[in-house]
Amino acid sequence: MNKKIISSGILVFIVIAAGWYSLSKNPAGGSGVSATVALVDGTPITQGQLVAAESSLAAQQGMTATSTVVQTQFQSNALDLLIGQVLLKQAAVQAGFTASSTEVDAQLASIKAGFSTPDAYQQALAAQKMTESDLRSQISDDLSIKAFLNKQLNLASMTASDAEVQALYDHIAAQQTGTSTPPLSAVRDQVAQMVVQQKQQQSVGAYVAQLRSTANVQILIATSTPSV
Repeated sequence: MNKKIISSGILVFIVIAAGWYSLSKNPAGGSGVSATVALVDGTPITQGQLVAAESSLAAQQGMTATSTVVQTQFQSNALDLLIGQVLLKQAAVQAGFTASSTEVDAQLASIKAGFSTPDAYQQALAAQKMTESDLRSQISDDLSIKAFLNKQLNLASMTASDAEVQALYDHIAAQQTGTSTPPLSAVRDQVAQMVVQQKQQQSVGAYVAQLRSTANVQILIATSTPSV
């Protein structure tokens, strides 16, 4: 197991797979980390958050920015992600969704359980320039947004039909080269879960786009992502 506080999963499955931890309050070293790179209805996104988000996306994709074009795309995608995070947090707060201390405690305990020792957990916090208070705040935001989206979009009701499972399995199998593909009967549950996650991603993405269409988003740096 990769013993890290940061869990990733987004779409960008930003919320559903607990991807927020790596995308907020995760300062990067160097100068200008507190500089504002975007404003979302007045809420700032900092250079430090953007650099951290770029690194997280690169790690998730197993890629490094080998050219200016790739770096620009990483930056654009990361900024989109952070803007979506702020918009969803604002919507959750406005709708009155908050996480209880019991829920936060349970999630924090689960994260700590992923470390071999308490010292390893503290070292991971220190390496990311975070305190446990920072982490608790992020967990609270994550749980609130998840609860809000589940209510708003009815994500838990989404299912995968046999035809959808077969289609995705065939697509994945067609991408395999040099390796044998297990029969569908052996991986049906995993493929069905992927289908559901894709539907949830699409639903969340469309909702974020809807929120962004009415928000005041000001991008203060040069990227390939247009301001709204």
